[in-house]
Amino acid sequence: MRIDQIELHNFRNFEQQTFRFPSLFTVVIGENGKGKSTLLQALRLMVGTVFSAFTETKPIYIQSEDVRRIELENRFAPQLPAEIRASGSLKNQPIDWERIKRSFNGESSGSRNLHAILSSLEKQINTQLIDDVDLPVLAFFSTARIGIEPKKDVPLKTKGSKIADGYEGCLDAQPNKDRAFSWIKSNYYKSLKGQNDRLLKAVLDAISQCVPNWTAVEWDEDSDDLLGIYRHEDGSETRMPLYYLSDGLRTMASMAAEIAYRCVILNDQLGSEAVKQSAGIVLIDELDIHLHPNWQRHVVRDLKAAFPNIQFVATTHSPFIVQSLDSSELINLDMATDLQPKDLSVDEVSEAIMGVDSPYSIENQQAENVSTAYFQKLDDLGKEPEKKQSLFDELDQMEAKISDPAMRALLQMKRLEQTVKH
Repeated sequence: MRIDQIELHNFRNFEQQTFRFPSLFTVVIGENGKGKSTLLQALRLMVGTVFSAFTETKPIYIQSEDVRRIELENRFAPQLPAEIRASGSLKNQPIDWERIKRSFNGESSGSRNLHAILSSLEKQINTQLIDDVDLPVLAFFSTARIGIEPKKDVPLKTKGSKIADGYEGCLDAQPNKDRAFSWIKSNYYKSLKGQNDRLLKAVLDAISQCVPNWTAVEWDEDSDDLLGIYRHEDGSETRMPLYYLSDGLRTMASMAAEIAYRCVILNDQLGSEAVKQSAGIVLIDELDIHLHPNWQRHVVRDLKAAFPNIQFVATTHSPFIVQSLDSSELINLDMATDLQPKDLSVDEVSEAIMGVDSPYSIENQQAENVSTAYFQKLDDLGKEPEKKQSLFDELDQMEAKISDPAMRALLQMKRLEQTVKH
């Protein structure tokens, strides 16, 4: 499954807006309040249309608070209908579908062939009992994923339904980190009994790809945790459970584990290639959370390598992440630009693409403002001689704010000239 375009009408803060996704990886940037998370929520709803076609999944709907409202003097006026339209592809077939909320009592939806394709897939799996059926992988990671929970026992995963398990909670705002690790624990114990461990290796490889300097190797009974080899800066290695890693490493490991877990549950027929070959859509809010700038530079590359057929849409505030992108991979809600981020320095990305003044620009503007006020005070020396001492005190304070010694010397010379004159 892939989304190529989405159109929003009266959805949250968007009156009318169209977004296109020409690349498999798209990063959305913009100042707070511009609609980054709103765009992800719209995509989440359109991806969630899948649930209405399956009998084992629970649909999600446009909520009343998603309807755009106009602020009047004494009230807010809801603007209906709220509409979302999307186009893309599923199973190599073009699809177009829509979600429309015309009143606060419900919503309608329409699709040329989305429901027909999905219903056929479910019939093949559960009625015709065909194993060789690929399903789209879906996942949504809100900022709630950063919550670091205390260590607790991991239950064993029991056998379940392909569709129900593969999509359970995949678009929930609150993450459940037990699913993937329960599956890893169960399948590690099965591998000790000689059962096929190709799927387990595929999941561990994906986690290792996404977590710098740590390679997942096995489930550790003593710590009841995923155990890996951590490589220190000096080249030495330490066996280390996941829980002992930093918050950033643990958060990324959990996210990679969940995506990989859904790949192998939904597409186990692909065997060792289930993670690499599975297609689908993953949405990530604030991709840079907990990530050191050095890691931010390559996190997009790592996710692409681990999940090459997954379409990612993520938001960020990080110039380091933006710098790692092609221009086709960027949606800028602040300004239109065709600059190539990879060709720019981080400072240039911050200024030219993200609209952030560099510290140097801010300092220069402050110095210019102080200098302008300084010259105005010099003019006041001739107009208000009775206030000379207080003006001198203010000039002293202004000079102290100028860090450039050449500029400070120039101001002092002008001050001396003006003092002699008056």
